[in-house]
Amino acid sequence: RGLAGTMDFSGEDNASDAGGSSRPPPGGGGGGARRSARPGVGRQDADGSGHGTANRMAGLDLSFGDTPMQFEKINLLGSELSEHAISSLVLSVPNITYLDLRGNRLSAQFGWKLVKAMKKKYLNLEFCNGVPLRDLRANRIKSLNLSSFGAHHGMYGIEVVGAIFLAHFLRLNTSLTNLNFKRNDVEKDGAKALAQSLLGNPQCVLQTVNTMGPTKRGSKPGVDFQQFRTSNLKTVHLPHRLLDDDDFVFLEEWLRRYDCVEDLDVSDNLFCHDGVRKLARYIKDTRSLRKLNCAGLPVDLDGSQLIVQAVVQNDTLEQAAVPLGPCDENVERHQMFQQFGLGLQGHQHLVAIATNKPGGVEWSNLTQLRTGQAREFPPQRSNNWPSAQMATYMWMMAAVKPPVEKFAFQGGGASPSREYPNCIGTPVELWPIVPTLVHDLSRTLTTVSVAVGTPSNRDAIGQSRVMELMRVLTRCTALRSLNLLAYASAVLKESQLPEGWTSIGSAPRWLMDDKMRRYRVHWQALYGLLSTTTLAGLENFNDIDVASMRDRPEFTCLLLLQCLEGLAVQLS
Repeated sequence: RGLAGTMDFSGEDNASDAGGSSRPPPGGGGGGARRSARPGVGRQDADGSGHGTANRMAGLDLSFGDTPMQFEKINLLGSELSEHAISSLVLSVPNITYLDLRGNRLSAQFGWKLVKAMKKKYLNLEFCNGVPLRDLRANRIKSLNLSSFGAHHGMYGIEVVGAIFLAHFLRLNTSLTNLNFKRNDVEKDGAKALAQSLLGNPQCVLQTVNTMGPTKRGSKPGVDFQQFRTSNLKTVHLPHRLLDDDDFVFLEEWLRRYDCVEDLDVSDNLFCHDGVRKLARYIKDTRSLRKLNCAGLPVDLDGSQLIVQAVVQNDTLEQAAVPLGPCDENVERHQMFQQFGLGLQGHQHLVAIATNKPGGVEWSNLTQLRTGQAREFPPQRSNNWPSAQMATYMWMMAAVKPPVEKFAFQGGGASPSREYPNCIGTPVELWPIVPTLVHDLSRTLTTVSVAVGTPSNRDAIGQSRVMELMRVLTRCTALRSLNLLAYASAVLKESQLPEGWTSIGSAPRWLMDDKMRRYRVHWQALYGLLSTTTLAGLENFNDIDVASMRDRPEFTCLLLLQCLEGLAVQLS
């Protein structure tokens, strides 16, 4: 006798869904063990008796009845069967109309193989993983919302297998205008399959997808996907739309197929893995994009590097706001800033960059750097730039080498002769770049002011490079004014002293061996720096008139006082 119209491995009581009888067959046959994959094959209990009991049928319902001679419905929701067992079971049913494979951790590769193995039988499906395929094939659906409370299972979405089956039915659909597959775990392959099936359908009338459409109040225009087909879509602004990786994978397929968008804003969204890789691929390959804003994405260092490399390789961008992450002690991140800055030097059209910042972005204008018009550092109105953005700007400045005359790296404050600098506002996270930048600008610098002291309330990043900075300063032959603020608080080591800076000069030896022993290295470094012949034209150091006092005893006294922490001195 024929088997009933349902096969249920879901572990739930689905007798009401089956449409068949749940009574045991005549003679008390148990119907088979859970491990049986095909109907009517190997139906024995675990003890081999062939006489099952009701409590052994919790995961499988193969009841007999007067309904059709073959299975039509297979429900394997959360059955945790292997891919091989599921495939064998599905392929053994010739006329399947209902299929639910959710909750089995199936891969995209399995989904493609299953569709291929089913050949044209999948066209008979009326329902698959929560998707009403029959109505889609009959073009009776205009809006398909798979994330609503009524359509979503609650525990499982349609998953990648459901998305692959859905994609095959969307290739001929001519009625669907709205599609929402959020919260359905379609993964990268599922989102890509959906996008490509719709792109390959010349009669597709899709307009809105997920949260990318216009808002109900009309405050945010969103994207009308029909405008892609006419190449009239020039602006895509989707900030703060909670776009995840699946969303952007879908969108990127359209962006690449119809390369017409000139202004793309996907800032402050949620995609960070597959979506970031797709975004980097699009940035690198597009020939139309002029303005990009993807700041605020929760990417890691690898994601930031992918986007930065794509921006550098792009040939059309004029403005780019990218997620650079924090400016911290991570050496690889500083290398990324350096690569970005050096890459911007050779970019033909990029004139402004920005990165994450609460409340929006502040653009760094690169035009003055490119044209050689920059005369000072930091540039005007740059106080609120994020440190990562400033680091990139500094590396680009080092690569371009504009004729900068004034260099300041400090947090502000009073004159060093009136108050000992506290260095609280100094951006210490940028210290690793300072010596290199001063070195590359050395031929034109006339005024340098650097806070070299260690801030009391912040970790010192790269502060051990103060000695390196002092050696670089000897290359500044045009230098006239030099301030090393809070010099007595700088981190200096005797092992870092150059060979020519070991002398104590005109300082009394008895003083250096006794009271000034702890400040000996500071004195030797300072005396060696100011005694360098390349700085013979120096006129001012920390408000000390070097030009008129170089040969006077007071000059030695004032330099010694510069080595005492917390002291500010002004002689009349």
